[in-house]
Amino acid sequence: MPERLIRIDAALAAAFGPPPRWLYPDPVEVLVLALLSARTRDEVALAAHRVLRMRFPRWEDLLDADPAVVERLIGRTTWPDRKTLHLQEALRALQAARGGLELDFLAGLGVAEAAAWLRQLPGVGPKTAACVLLFSRLRRRALPVSTGHHRTAKRLGLISRRAGAEAAHEPLLAMLPPDWDNDRIERHHWLVKRLGHDHCTDRRPRCGSCPVRELCPSQGRILPTPEHRIRQLPLPFPGPEAVRMIRPRPVWPQRPARPEPARPGIAAGGSAGASNPYAAKLGAGPT
Repeated sequence: MPERLIRIDAALAAAFGPPPRWLYPDPVEVLVLALLSARTRDEVALAAHRVLRMRFPRWEDLLDADPAVVERLIGRTTWPDRKTLHLQEALRALQAARGGLELDFLAGLGVAEAAAWLRQLPGVGPKTAACVLLFSRLRRRALPVSTGHHRTAKRLGLISRRAGAEAAHEPLLAMLPPDWDNDRIERHHWLVKRLGHDHCTDRRPRCGSCPVRELCPSQGRILPTPEHRIRQLPLPFPGPEAVRMIRPRPVWPQRPARPEPARPGIAAGGSAGASNPYAAKLGAGPT
């Protein structure tokens, strides 16, 4: 199985090229962004994260913020009400456990122990914990398995089709070659995610242009769609030059409906001819 994964990774790297530059921010920043990114496009989650950061320069200010305000700020993400609850509860639990909003102490723990500690926070699952460990400055060996990654791994035969997303983390991480460093794991994560976004979509994958179709046991079993233009998939944490700001949709107050003015010369319940002196001439036709 690791040999197939290495061949798949090499074919994807040849097709997609190297990923853009990565950033390694504070672990709490990654925690907030990972909670926002659940079932949400990366560019939308990045925009919501930036809007939150502009509204709350310190994450401590988010702890006691009005949930309705937070929900409105992240309204373009999926399930904004649930994510608002998870964000505030996770940060409050971290504040209560550590006396401050910091996660750098995880660098002194083992990978499994650090992941288990993170999963004690409300709303944090294996994917969010792996994102914090891999994409932050902690730089620990972990592999986030998103929805697209999970779907693609099942179709490629890397894991059982019955395996759930949470259960897929450990076998997919164990499948990686032991000599792969964090940079290689990050690249692999981006390549598989790009494959799921551009080709191995949910209901109608585009198998005809898939760069690993010769290695895929599911080829021909799923009805493909016609080829179409593919847009670039942004990274979870691209450099500042690659971030495209998406402004949140404004919420405008609804104006009260205006009463429709009565037409001049027409009385309520009457006809035009009753009070309009020109009605007879207009309806009489040419003379």
